[in-house]
Amino acid sequence: MSVEAPPIDEPKRIGVFSTGLALFSMFFGAGNLIFPLIVGRMAASETLYAIVGLGISAVIFPLLGLVAMMLYHGNIRAFLERLGRIPSVVLLLVLQMSQGPFGAMPRLVALMHASIQPYFPTLSLFWFSVAICALIFWLILRPQKIIALLGSLLTPFLLVSLGILIVVGIWHAPQAPIAPMEGGHYLAVGLKMGYQTTDLIAALLFATLILPYLSQGTQDRRTIWKRMALASLIASTLLMLTYMGLCWVSAYQSSSFLDVAPEHLLQHIAVKLLGPAGGIVASIAVFLACFTTAISLAAVFAQYLQVEVSKERIDRKTALLITLGCTALIANLGFGSIVKLWGPLLEVLYPALIVLCVFNIAYSIYKVQPIRGPVFFALGLAVGGYCFA
Repeated sequence: MSVEAPPIDEPKRIGVFSTGLALFSMFFGAGNLIFPLIVGRMAASETLYAIVGLGISAVIFPLLGLVAMMLYHGNIRAFLERLGRIPSVVLLLVLQMSQGPFGAMPRLVALMHASIQPYFPTLSLFWFSVAICALIFWLILRPQKIIALLGSLLTPFLLVSLGILIVVGIWHAPQAPIAPMEGGHYLAVGLKMGYQTTDLIAALLFATLILPYLSQGTQDRRTIWKRMALASLIASTLLMLTYMGLCWVSAYQSSSFLDVAPEHLLQHIAVKLLGPAGGIVASIAVFLACFTTAISLAAVFAQYLQVEVSKERIDRKTALLITLGCTALIANLGFGSIVKLWGPLLEVLYPALIVLCVFNIAYSIYKVQPIRGPVFFALGLAVGGYCFA
């Protein structure tokens, strides 16, 4: 992206704060909204332990991924190629598919449909999928507008919607039910749910959008890294505060909704807290959380399809049409089926990705050479642990 701009000394001049908001909205999608509610409902009086686990796997690990990608200048191919050419190609394909039209994106579409279904009961998931994917296509034809759209317009609405529910829910909270198990169990539950947000994978992919934007007007690495560090800190802080709020609200308020499906839990809690108007607030929050992330993921996968897969033989519009067409079709499997489809694979992949980030950071800073052995060892342990669990 080439943009004429005067020299920039202070990060705020290119909108680091709005970039941090955009980064938060990129991360905060279906899983980030649903899994804290599930964790809070399960953990009840031991929610603090679950929040710690969620913070480690859904905030600290993604931040680690952003740091690693900063050191590789947002070049995910260079980041992965230390594993070897074939493993890097396969791993990039799996990461893109899991976050793109065969994983996270259709999951987001399914949850958006669930958020508005009470108000449009005759709207089928199929036609909703087609309509929302058409809207996303129209919005991201100009990729340079994505961060401004997310950071300046959509994310503030999302934060206000969630903020209303969290503040009211905690302010009027009854005593949380007594949890049936010890806190250590719910720490592990929080860790596992944080894995399922797939935000470490998202961090690796979203850095390819954010870093070029933050490079505008300067080639100085320290300036770019400072901007990225500030934006990442803003996004991480907002993520942690939101997870804490959602976990506590669910722990206090969801005891009467134990049989409610996860994708409808926020709606029931909001109606309980705010009456019929609460349902509207919840629908706005869910819809915007999913919509902002879907925009970002569509842009990332279309770029991958155009550049890496087709080698520029197709244009951006065609890549977007393929991406969103597949998304609309897969969304009709429903939220639960899509989670089951990718859950086991991502669960065994996550430890290897964490090790990859750590050793790539160590290589960039201290020239630590080993990479394949630690990564494949972590992958083997995760596979063994999953098979014998």
